[in-house]
Amino acid sequence: MFGKQNKENKELKIRLGELQSSVDILTNKLEVESRKYKGNSYNTYLSMVTEIANKYDGVSDWGNQIVKNIIDVRAAFIIGQGIIPLLKRGYENFNRELEFIQEFIDYNNLDEEISQDWAKESEIEGKALIRILPNIEDQMIEARFIPFTTHHYNVITPEEDYEDYLNVKYKVKKVGREITLQSHEFVYKKFGGRIDKVNETPPKVGVILNQCENLDKCLWDWRKSDFFFGHPTPYFKCLNKDEALTMREYIEKMNWKIGKALVGTADFTFVTPNTEGINALEKEIITNAKIISGATGCPVHFLGLPDLMSNRATAENLMELIYASTNKERKVWKGCYEELFEKVLTMANESFQQNYEVNAVECSIAFVTVEQLKLLIDVWLPLYMNNVITLDTMLSKIPEIDIGREKEEIEKQENKKAIQMLNHLKSIENQNTDNVNPNQQEGKII
Repeated sequence: MFGKQNKENKELKIRLGELQSSVDILTNKLEVESRKYKGNSYNTYLSMVTEIANKYDGVSDWGNQIVKNIIDVRAAFIIGQGIIPLLKRGYENFNRELEFIQEFIDYNNLDEEISQDWAKESEIEGKALIRILPNIEDQMIEARFIPFTTHHYNVITPEEDYEDYLNVKYKVKKVGREITLQSHEFVYKKFGGRIDKVNETPPKVGVILNQCENLDKCLWDWRKSDFFFGHPTPYFKCLNKDEALTMREYIEKMNWKIGKALVGTADFTFVTPNTEGINALEKEIITNAKIISGATGCPVHFLGLPDLMSNRATAENLMELIYASTNKERKVWKGCYEELFEKVLTMANESFQQNYEVNAVECSIAFVTVEQLKLLIDVWLPLYMNNVITLDTMLSKIPEIDIGREKEEIEKQENKKAIQMLNHLKSIENQNTDNVNPNQQEGKII
Protein backbone atom coordinates (compact mmCIF):
# COMPACT_ATOMS: atom_id res chain seq x y z
CA MET A 1 0.00 0.00 0.00
CA PHE A 2 2.79 2.36 0.94
CA GLY A 3 4.58 1.53 -2.29
CA LYS A 4 1.54 2.53 -4.30
CA GLN A 5 1.22 5.82 -2.38
CA ASN A 6 4.89 6.63 -2.88
CA LYS A 7 4.48 6.01 -6.57
CA GLU A 8 1.49 8.37 -6.73
CA ASN A 9 3.45 11.02 -4.81
CA LYS A 10 6.32 10.77 -7.27
CA GLU A 11 3.95 11.12 -10.20
CA LEU A 12 2.31 14.13 -8.54
CA LYS A 13 5.70 15.78 -7.98
CA ILE A 14 6.59 15.19 -11.62
CA ARG A 15 3.30 16.76 -12.78
CA LEU A 16 3.81 19.74 -10.44
CA GLY A 17 7.33 20.18 -11.78
CA GLU A 18 6.07 20.11 -15.37
CA LEU A 19 3.34 22.61 -14.49
CA GLN A 20 5.84 24.91 -12.76
CA SER A 21 8.14 24.75 -15.80
CA SER A 22 5.25 25.65 -18.07
CA VAL A 23 4.35 28.60 -15.84
CA ASP A 24 7.98 29.77 -15.74
CA ILE A 25 8.22 29.60 -19.52
CA LEU A 26 4.94 31.50 -19.91
CA THR A 27 5.81 34.25 -17.40
CA ASN A 28 9.29 34.65 -18.84
CA LYS A 29 7.80 35.00 -22.32
CA LEU A 30 5.35 37.62 -21.08
CA GLU A 31 8.15 39.58 -19.43
CA VAL A 32 10.19 39.52 -22.64
CA GLU A 33 7.17 40.62 -24.69
CA SER A 34 6.34 43.40 -22.22
CA ARG A 35 9.87 44.70 -22.52
CA LYS A 36 9.58 44.78 -26.31
CA TYR A 37 6.04 46.17 -26.38
CA LYS A 38 6.18 49.90 -25.62
CA GLY A 39 4.31 53.00 -26.70
CA ASN A 40 7.32 55.32 -26.93
CA SER A 41 10.02 54.44 -29.41
CA TYR A 42 12.07 57.56 -28.62
CA ASN A 43 12.79 57.59 -24.89
CA THR A 44 16.04 59.60 -24.88
CA TYR A 45 16.52 63.25 -25.68
CA LEU A 46 19.10 62.55 -28.38
CA SER A 47 16.96 59.96 -30.17
CA MET A 48 13.94 62.23 -29.92
CA VAL A 49 15.64 65.33 -31.35
CA THR A 50 17.44 63.33 -34.05
CA GLU A 51 14.15 61.83 -35.22
CA ILE A 52 12.36 65.19 -35.21
CA ALA A 53 15.16 66.69 -37.30
CA ASN A 54 15.00 63.78 -39.75
CA LYS A 55 11.24 64.10 -40.08
CA TYR A 56 11.48 67.85 -40.62
CA ASP A 57 14.07 67.22 -43.34
CA GLY A 58 11.75 64.60 -44.87
CA VAL A 59 14.14 61.65 -44.62
CA SER A 60 12.31 59.44 -42.09
CA ASP A 61 10.07 56.54 -43.03
CA TRP A 62 6.91 57.94 -41.44
CA GLY A 63 5.43 61.21 -40.19
CA ASN A 64 7.53 63.67 -42.17
CA GLN A 65 4.81 65.97 -43.45
CA ILE A 66 2.86 65.99 -40.18
CA VAL A 67 5.87 66.94 -38.04
CA LYS A 68 6.99 69.63 -40.50
CA ASN A 69 3.50 71.17 -40.52
CA ILE A 70 3.39 71.27 -36.73
CA ILE A 71 6.81 72.91 -36.39
CA ASP A 72 6.19 75.48 -39.14
CA VAL A 73 2.76 76.43 -37.77
CA ARG A 74 3.95 76.73 -34.18
CA ALA A 75 7.00 78.79 -35.20
CA ALA A 76 4.80 81.16 -37.21
CA PHE A 77 2.46 81.70 -34.26
CA ILE A 78 5.31 82.06 -31.77
CA ILE A 79 7.14 84.84 -33.62
CA GLY A 80 4.10 86.32 -35.36
CA GLN A 81 5.09 89.37 -37.37
CA GLY A 82 8.58 89.49 -35.89
CA ILE A 83 10.36 91.15 -33.00
CA ILE A 84 10.00 94.83 -32.14
CA PRO A 85 12.74 96.61 -30.11
CA LEU A 86 11.47 99.26 -27.67
CA LEU A 87 12.96 101.57 -25.10
CA LYS A 88 12.17 100.51 -21.57
CA ARG A 89 10.09 102.64 -19.30
CA GLY A 90 12.32 105.33 -17.82
CA TYR A 91 14.78 105.20 -20.74
CA GLU A 92 12.80 107.34 -23.19
CA ASN A 93 15.79 109.52 -24.13
CA PHE A 94 18.20 106.70 -24.98
CA ASN A 95 17.59 106.73 -28.72
CA ARG A 96 21.22 105.87 -29.57
CA GLU A 97 20.80 102.44 -27.98
CA LEU A 98 17.53 101.81 -29.81
CA GLU A 99 19.07 102.85 -33.13
CA PHE A 100 22.06 100.53 -32.63
CA ILE A 101 19.82 97.57 -31.74
CA GLN A 102 17.70 98.23 -34.82
CA GLU A 103 20.88 98.25 -36.92
CA PHE A 104 21.90 94.98 -35.22
CA ILE A 105 18.52 93.46 -36.14
CA ASP A 106 18.79 94.62 -39.75
CA TYR A 107 22.41 93.45 -40.00
CA ASN A 108 21.48 89.91 -38.90
CA ASN A 109 18.10 89.82 -40.72
CA LEU A 110 16.30 89.17 -37.45
CA ASP A 111 13.28 91.14 -38.63
CA GLU A 112 12.81 88.80 -41.57
CA GLU A 113 13.31 85.07 -42.10
CA ILE A 114 16.06 84.49 -39.53
CA SER A 115 13.80 84.96 -36.50
CA GLN A 116 11.41 82.38 -38.02
CA ASP A 117 14.31 79.98 -38.62
CA TRP A 118 15.46 80.34 -35.03
CA ALA A 119 11.94 79.59 -33.79
CA LYS A 120 11.79 76.47 -35.99
CA GLU A 121 15.13 75.23 -34.65
CA SER A 122 13.97 75.73 -31.08
CA GLU A 123 10.81 73.74 -31.85
CA ILE A 124 12.99 70.89 -33.14
CA GLU A 125 15.49 70.93 -30.26
CA GLY A 126 13.51 72.43 -27.38
CA LYS A 127 16.24 75.01 -26.75
CA ALA A 128 18.14 77.85 -28.38
CA LEU A 129 21.84 78.75 -28.26
CA ILE A 130 22.81 82.04 -29.90
CA ARG A 131 26.44 83.01 -30.23
CA ILE A 132 27.47 86.66 -30.59
CA LEU A 133 30.82 87.98 -31.77
CA PRO A 134 32.07 91.43 -32.85
CA ASN A 135 32.79 92.32 -36.48
CA ILE A 136 35.47 94.98 -36.18
CA GLU A 137 35.40 95.87 -39.87
CA ASP A 138 31.64 96.52 -39.94
CA GLN A 139 31.55 97.87 -36.37
CA MET A 140 28.61 95.55 -35.68
CA ILE A 141 27.80 92.42 -33.65
CA GLU A 142 27.10 89.17 -35.47
CA ALA A 143 24.59 86.64 -34.10
CA ARG A 144 24.58 82.96 -35.03
CA PHE A 145 22.25 80.15 -33.97
CA ILE A 146 24.19 77.03 -32.90
CA PRO A 147 22.13 73.86 -33.59
CA PHE A 148 22.45 71.06 -31.07
CA THR A 149 21.83 68.40 -33.73
CA THR A 150 24.98 69.57 -35.51
CA HIS A 151 27.38 70.35 -32.66
CA HIS A 152 25.98 68.47 -29.61
CA TYR A 153 27.00 71.31 -27.31
CA ASN A 154 27.08 71.05 -23.52
CA VAL A 155 25.98 73.89 -21.24
CA ILE A 156 27.93 74.11 -17.98
CA THR A 157 26.33 75.42 -14.77
CA PRO A 158 27.40 75.56 -11.12
CA GLU A 159 26.16 72.75 -8.90
CA GLU A 160 22.58 73.31 -7.76
CA ASP A 161 22.35 76.61 -9.67
CA TYR A 162 20.72 75.55 -12.89
CA GLU A 163 19.92 79.04 -14.20
CA ASP A 164 23.48 80.39 -14.17
CA TYR A 165 25.01 79.34 -17.49
CA LEU A 166 28.78 79.65 -17.04
CA ASN A 167 29.94 78.49 -20.46
CA VAL A 168 29.14 76.28 -23.43
CA LYS A 169 31.46 73.71 -24.99
CA TYR A 170 31.15 72.07 -28.39
CA LYS A 171 33.31 70.80 -31.22
CA VAL A 172 33.29 71.94 -34.84
CA LYS A 173 33.31 68.57 -36.60
CA LYS A 174 34.65 69.78 -39.95
CA VAL A 175 37.89 71.11 -38.49
CA GLY A 176 37.92 69.16 -35.22
CA ARG A 177 38.32 72.33 -33.18
CA GLU A 178 36.85 72.62 -29.70
CA ILE A 179 35.11 75.88 -28.82
CA THR A 180 34.31 77.24 -25.38
CA LEU A 181 31.93 80.19 -25.13
CA GLN A 182 31.93 82.33 -22.02
CA SER A 183 28.70 83.72 -20.58
CA HIS A 184 29.04 87.13 -22.29
CA GLU A 185 29.42 85.44 -25.71
CA PHE A 186 26.14 83.54 -25.86
CA VAL A 187 22.48 83.49 -24.92
CA TYR A 188 20.91 80.15 -23.98
CA LYS A 189 17.20 79.51 -23.43
CA LYS A 190 15.21 76.36 -22.66
CA PHE A 191 11.73 75.70 -24.03
CA GLY A 192 11.12 72.32 -22.42
CA GLY A 193 12.34 69.81 -19.87
CA ARG A 194 12.95 69.87 -16.12
CA ILE A 195 14.61 72.79 -14.37
CA ASP A 196 17.61 70.73 -13.22
CA LYS A 197 18.25 69.09 -16.60
CA VAL A 198 19.85 71.98 -18.41
CA ASN A 199 20.90 70.07 -21.52
CA GLU A 200 17.89 67.76 -21.90
CA THR A 201 15.00 69.82 -23.23
CA PRO A 202 12.45 67.62 -25.03
CA PRO A 203 10.31 69.72 -27.39
CA LYS A 204 6.52 69.46 -27.49
CA VAL A 205 6.41 67.44 -30.69
CA GLY A 206 8.81 64.92 -29.17
CA VAL A 207 6.16 63.24 -27.02
CA ILE A 208 3.80 62.51 -29.92
CA LEU A 209 6.25 61.17 -32.52
CA ASN A 210 4.63 57.74 -32.38
CA GLN A 211 1.18 59.27 -32.95
CA CYS A 212 2.52 61.17 -35.96
CA GLU A 213 3.93 57.95 -37.38
CA ASN A 214 0.74 56.01 -36.66
CA LEU A 215 -1.38 58.65 -38.39
CA ASP A 216 0.88 58.52 -41.44
CA LYS A 217 0.74 54.72 -41.47
CA CYS A 218 -3.05 54.77 -41.31
CA LEU A 219 -3.18 57.08 -44.31
CA TRP A 220 -0.85 54.72 -46.16
CA ASP A 221 -2.98 51.68 -45.24
CA TRP A 222 -6.06 53.55 -46.41
CA ARG A 223 -4.36 54.33 -49.70
CA LYS A 224 -3.34 50.69 -50.13
CA SER A 225 -6.91 49.58 -49.48
CA ASP A 226 -8.18 52.04 -52.07
CA PHE A 227 -5.54 50.82 -54.50
CA PHE A 228 -6.66 47.21 -54.23
CA PHE A 229 -10.38 47.78 -53.89
CA GLY A 230 -10.91 51.14 -55.55
CA HIS A 231 -11.41 49.43 -58.91
CA PRO A 232 -14.05 46.70 -59.47
CA THR A 233 -12.44 43.34 -58.81
CA PRO A 234 -14.30 40.47 -60.52
CA TYR A 235 -14.38 37.09 -58.83
CA PHE A 236 -15.49 33.84 -60.54
CA LYS A 237 -16.40 31.01 -58.19
CA CYS A 238 -15.78 27.63 -59.84
CA LEU A 239 -16.68 24.13 -58.69
CA ASN A 240 -13.19 22.64 -59.00
CA LYS A 241 -9.66 23.28 -60.18
CA ASP A 242 -10.27 22.12 -63.75
CA GLU A 243 -13.21 24.45 -64.16
CA ALA A 244 -11.17 27.34 -62.72
CA LEU A 245 -8.31 26.70 -65.16
CA THR A 246 -10.76 26.48 -68.07
CA MET A 247 -12.41 29.72 -66.98
CA ARG A 248 -9.11 31.53 -66.71
CA GLU A 249 -8.01 30.29 -70.15
CA TYR A 250 -11.32 31.38 -71.65
CA ILE A 251 -11.12 34.86 -70.07
CA GLU A 252 -7.55 35.40 -71.25
CA LYS A 253 -8.39 34.18 -74.73
CA MET A 254 -11.30 36.55 -75.23
CA ASN A 255 -9.49 39.46 -73.45
CA TRP A 256 -12.54 40.06 -71.34
CA LYS A 257 -13.11 43.51 -69.81
CA ILE A 258 -15.84 44.91 -67.65
CA GLY A 259 -18.77 45.78 -69.88
CA LYS A 260 -18.49 42.73 -72.12
CA ALA A 261 -21.01 39.92 -71.87
CA LEU A 262 -19.82 36.68 -70.28
CA VAL A 263 -21.61 33.35 -70.09
CA GLY A 264 -20.31 30.43 -68.07
CA THR A 265 -20.93 27.94 -65.31
CA ALA A 266 -19.02 29.94 -62.65
CA ASP A 267 -20.72 32.32 -60.23
CA PHE A 268 -19.70 35.95 -60.85
CA THR A 269 -19.36 38.62 -58.12
CA PHE A 270 -17.36 41.75 -57.35
CA VAL A 271 -14.94 41.68 -54.42
CA THR A 272 -15.30 44.67 -52.06
CA PRO A 273 -13.44 45.49 -48.84
CA ASN A 274 -14.93 45.09 -45.40
CA THR A 275 -16.11 48.58 -44.41
CA GLU A 276 -15.38 47.88 -40.77
CA GLY A 277 -11.65 47.91 -41.55
CA ILE A 278 -11.97 51.24 -43.37
CA ASN A 279 -13.97 52.72 -40.48
CA ALA A 280 -11.32 51.54 -38.02
CA LEU A 281 -8.62 53.30 -40.04
CA GLU A 282 -10.65 56.50 -40.17
CA LYS A 283 -11.28 56.44 -36.41
CA GLU A 284 -7.60 55.86 -35.71
CA ILE A 285 -6.63 58.77 -37.98
CA ILE A 286 -9.04 61.10 -36.17
CA THR A 287 -7.94 59.88 -32.73
CA ASN A 288 -4.26 60.40 -33.51
CA ALA A 289 -4.99 63.84 -34.94
CA LYS A 290 -6.81 64.84 -31.74
CA ILE A 291 -3.96 63.62 -29.56
CA ILE A 292 -1.41 65.49 -31.70
CA SER A 293 -3.49 68.66 -31.65
CA GLY A 294 -3.99 68.51 -27.90
CA ALA A 295 -0.30 67.95 -27.19
CA THR A 296 1.06 70.63 -29.54
CA GLY A 297 -1.80 73.13 -29.71
CA CYS A 298 -1.76 72.87 -33.50
CA PRO A 299 -5.38 73.04 -34.77
CA VAL A 300 -6.59 69.94 -36.60
CA HIS A 301 -7.28 71.83 -39.83
CA PHE A 302 -3.54 72.52 -40.05
CA LEU A 303 -3.06 68.75 -39.92
CA GLY A 304 -5.24 68.37 -43.01
CA LEU A 305 -8.55 67.57 -41.28
CA PRO A 306 -10.75 70.66 -41.64
CA ASP A 307 -13.91 68.53 -41.60
CA LEU A 308 -13.42 67.96 -37.84
CA MET A 309 -14.38 71.60 -37.25
CA SER A 310 -18.14 71.40 -36.87
CA ASN A 311 -18.78 75.15 -36.97
CA ARG A 312 -17.18 78.57 -36.89
CA ALA A 313 -17.07 78.68 -33.10
CA THR A 314 -14.97 75.53 -33.08
CA ALA A 315 -12.52 77.07 -35.53
CA GLU A 316 -12.23 80.22 -33.39
CA ASN A 317 -11.65 78.14 -30.25
CA LEU A 318 -8.91 76.21 -32.03
CA MET A 319 -7.15 79.45 -32.94
CA GLU A 320 -7.30 80.45 -29.29
CA LEU A 321 -5.82 77.03 -28.47
CA ILE A 322 -2.64 77.63 -30.46
CA TYR A 323 -2.38 81.15 -29.06
CA ALA A 324 -2.46 79.74 -25.52
CA SER A 325 -0.13 76.84 -26.31
CA THR A 326 2.54 79.13 -27.80
CA ASN A 327 2.23 81.85 -25.17
CA LYS A 328 5.01 80.38 -23.01
CA GLU A 329 7.43 80.10 -25.94
CA ARG A 330 6.64 83.67 -26.97
CA LYS A 331 7.53 84.91 -23.48
CA VAL A 332 10.74 82.87 -23.46
CA TRP A 333 11.75 84.36 -26.82
CA LYS A 334 10.94 87.84 -25.51
CA GLY A 335 13.33 87.27 -22.60
CA CYS A 336 15.86 85.73 -24.99
CA TYR A 337 15.96 88.80 -27.24
CA GLU A 338 16.09 91.19 -24.30
CA GLU A 339 19.10 89.31 -22.90
CA LEU A 340 20.58 89.32 -26.40
CA PHE A 341 20.14 93.10 -26.71
CA GLU A 342 21.81 93.63 -23.33
CA LYS A 343 24.84 91.48 -24.23
CA VAL A 344 25.08 93.04 -27.69
CA LEU A 345 25.24 96.55 -26.20
CA THR A 346 27.80 95.35 -23.65
CA MET A 347 29.96 93.80 -26.36
CA ALA A 348 29.68 96.96 -28.46
CA ASN A 349 30.92 99.02 -25.50
CA GLU A 350 33.92 96.73 -25.04
CA SER A 351 34.79 96.16 -28.72
CA PHE A 352 33.91 99.52 -30.28
CA GLN A 353 34.60 101.83 -27.28
CA GLN A 354 31.00 102.97 -26.95
CA ASN A 355 29.09 104.04 -23.85
CA TYR A 356 25.68 102.52 -24.47
CA GLU A 357 23.26 101.97 -21.60
CA VAL A 358 22.99 98.19 -21.76
CA ASN A 359 19.59 97.94 -20.02
CA ALA A 360 17.75 100.49 -22.15
CA VAL A 361 16.12 98.26 -24.78
CA GLU A 362 13.43 95.61 -24.41
CA CYS A 363 11.56 93.44 -26.90
CA SER A 364 7.95 92.98 -27.93
CA ILE A 365 6.49 90.13 -29.97
CA ALA A 366 3.03 91.20 -31.07
CA PHE A 367 0.37 88.56 -31.50
CA VAL A 368 -3.30 89.40 -31.96
CA THR A 369 -5.75 86.90 -33.37
CA VAL A 370 -8.65 87.82 -35.63
CA GLU A 371 -11.05 86.76 -32.89
CA GLN A 372 -9.41 89.09 -30.38
CA LEU A 373 -9.57 92.01 -32.80
CA LYS A 374 -13.24 91.30 -33.46
CA LEU A 375 -13.94 91.16 -29.73
CA LEU A 376 -12.12 94.45 -29.19
CA ILE A 377 -14.09 96.17 -31.95
CA ASP A 378 -17.51 94.68 -31.21
CA VAL A 379 -17.47 94.62 -27.40
CA TRP A 380 -14.72 96.50 -25.56
CA LEU A 381 -14.38 99.57 -27.78
CA PRO A 382 -18.13 100.45 -27.66
CA LEU A 383 -18.08 100.02 -23.87
CA TYR A 384 -15.12 102.39 -23.59
CA MET A 385 -16.65 104.94 -25.98
CA ASN A 386 -19.82 104.99 -23.82
CA ASN A 387 -17.80 105.46 -20.60
CA VAL A 388 -18.84 102.05 -19.24
CA ILE A 389 -15.22 100.88 -18.73
CA THR A 390 -12.00 102.77 -18.09
CA LEU A 391 -9.06 103.18 -20.43
CA ASP A 392 -7.05 100.78 -18.25
CA THR A 393 -9.64 98.04 -18.76
CA MET A 394 -9.76 98.69 -22.48
CA LEU A 395 -5.97 98.51 -22.82
CA SER A 396 -5.81 95.36 -20.69
CA LYS A 397 -7.81 93.50 -23.35
CA ILE A 398 -5.11 94.07 -25.97
CA PRO A 399 -2.47 91.31 -25.84
CA GLU A 400 1.24 92.08 -25.53
CA ILE A 401 0.77 95.69 -24.44
CA ASP A 402 2.29 97.76 -21.61
CA ILE A 403 -0.66 99.60 -20.10
CA GLY A 404 1.48 102.11 -18.18
CA ARG A 405 3.51 103.03 -21.23
CA GLU A 406 0.47 103.35 -23.48
CA LYS A 407 -1.24 105.65 -20.98
CA GLU A 408 1.85 107.83 -20.83
CA GLU A 409 2.06 107.95 -24.62
CA ILE A 410 -1.65 108.80 -24.87
CA GLU A 411 -1.24 111.60 -22.32
CA LYS A 412 1.80 112.92 -24.21
CA GLN A 413 -0.12 112.87 -27.48
CA GLU A 414 -3.13 114.58 -25.90
CA ASN A 415 -0.92 117.25 -24.31
CA LYS A 416 0.87 117.74 -27.62
CA LYS A 417 -2.45 118.11 -29.45
CA ALA A 418 -3.71 120.55 -26.80
CA ILE A 419 -0.57 122.70 -27.11
CA GLN A 420 -0.85 122.64 -30.89
CA MET A 421 -4.51 123.68 -30.66
CA LEU A 422 -3.69 126.55 -28.28
CA ASN A 423 -0.90 127.76 -30.54
CA HIS A 424 -3.25 127.56 -33.50
CA LEU A 425 -5.92 129.59 -31.67
CA LYS A 426 -3.35 132.20 -30.63
CA SER A 427 -2.14 132.54 -34.22
CA ILE A 428 -5.72 133.06 -35.40
CA GLU A 429 -6.31 135.64 -32.67
CA ASN A 430 -3.13 137.51 -33.57
CA GLN A 431 -4.03 137.41 -37.26
CA ASN A 432 -7.50 138.85 -36.56
CA THR A 433 -5.99 141.58 -34.38
CA ASP A 434 -3.57 142.57 -37.12
CA ASN A 435 -6.39 142.81 -39.66
CA VAL A 436 -8.58 145.19 -37.54
CA ASN A 437 -8.78 148.90 -38.69
CA PRO A 438 -6.94 151.23 -36.26
CA ASN A 439 -9.93 153.57 -36.16
CA GLN A 440 -12.17 150.66 -35.15
CA GLN A 441 -9.73 149.78 -32.37
CA GLU A 442 -10.13 153.33 -30.99
CA GLY A 443 -13.91 153.28 -31.37
CA LYS A 444 -13.99 155.89 -34.08
CA ILE A 445 -16.59 155.84 -36.85
CA ILE A 446 -15.41 156.75 -40.31
